[in-house]
Amino acid sequence: MYSKEDLQELKLKAILYLQSKTGMYSGYQECSVIYRNKSSSYFNHIMKRGRRGGNGIMATYIKDNNGDPQCPINNNLDGLFFSCNTDFDTGMPPEHSPFGEKRLCIDAYEMLFADDHKMYFSDFYCFDHGKKTHYVTIVVTSLGTYADEFCQQHLGKNLNPTNNPFIFCCQVSNTVHVSCGVWVEILFTDDVDIRYLMQQELAYFEDCESTGYSKPNGLPKNAYCHHCNLEDSDYSDTESCSDSDDSDNYYSWR
Repeated sequence: MYSKEDLQELKLKAILYLQSKTGMYSGYQECSVIYRNKSSSYFNHIMKRGRRGGNGIMATYIKDNNGDPQCPINNNLDGLFFSCNTDFDTGMPPEHSPFGEKRLCIDAYEMLFADDHKMYFSDFYCFDHGKKTHYVTIVVTSLGTYADEFCQQHLGKNLNPTNNPFIFCCQVSNTVHVSCGVWVEILFTDDVDIRYLMQQELAYFEDCESTGYSKPNGLPKNAYCHHCNLEDSDYSDTESCSDSDDSDNYYSWR
């Protein structure tokens, strides 16, 4: 398992990677919602009332082995994954989803930047798919929770919510901005009351075209990329993955 010092080095590699990006991949895009794609049956069960349903509460569950196998949060933290990045042309979530045909969208500013929320960098990785997409995992915790204590102990200093390279807010305009150079994944460590958020007009469902579903236990990172592997790691590399600016590669499996 990575130490806090290892994660600091991995975060610096992620920042260097962002600094190497050019064109449309070098800046930031406004992110009005964070979104979670799953099957209709998944959300139907959550929204069902009674003992056999979730009564609108989307409960966290254990983080799998997706990404770097030495990431400290793997099999140690409960959470829910959300995506942030949007289509360059529309500014909205992409039309297609590799995780299911139903999408839950939640106001990004209200969800991520509450006064008692903290953000931690936890992973930087890519997959061996012949595509250039890199991913950064940000953990969002509530102050004083087990998840927050775990992150303080194992992930190090939390990110500045208004000034960090991955995702940040502007408190003047109440807007959220996410990097175009990596795919930012949010692991939200609290249960989510969907019904309450919908009543407050902070969340809604929409349909999307599904290209697949989540893989059980996740996928391991690409061991042959010099951008996102530590040199002294058992998962170190000898090659680099492609960095072509083919926009079709931007939305790939996380």
